[in-house]
Amino acid sequence: MNAIEFTNRLRILMPEFEEIEERLTLEFRPEPAGIVSLCAEAGWQIAANFHSIPNPGALFEVIEAAMASGDDTLSTAVATGLIEGLISSSDNRPGEWGMILPYLGVKSKAYADAWIEFTDTGSISA
Repeated sequence: MNAIEFTNRLRILMPEFEEIEERLTLEFRPEPAGIVSLCAEAGWQIAANFHSIPNPGALFEVIEAAMASGDDTLSTAVATGLIEGLISSSDNRPGEWGMILPYLGVKSKAYADAWIEFTDTGSISA
């Protein structure tokens, strides 16, 4: 999986992703929005609207596939953008993080755990 395949899958599983792309395109113009920025916004959106995601299992399978893709640029963007966005959005709201946590794959959870420990975000650790 590469960044294009990842964003294509996000568009299918997360209808809001197109709005994120449009907003960031305007914000970053004339440069394209970077994959890290897109992932960060997606992470915040997922956390904020987790209860209305139609198929969170499929969405988090795509996130885990990106983390395990072997594409360092993509996995770094997903880790430092999307997963950190999920954590930041959930900070001080353990109930929200508690809903997300079971959907994290092995690599995603390992990164989340390491980031939580590094940032001492103990309020959401499991």
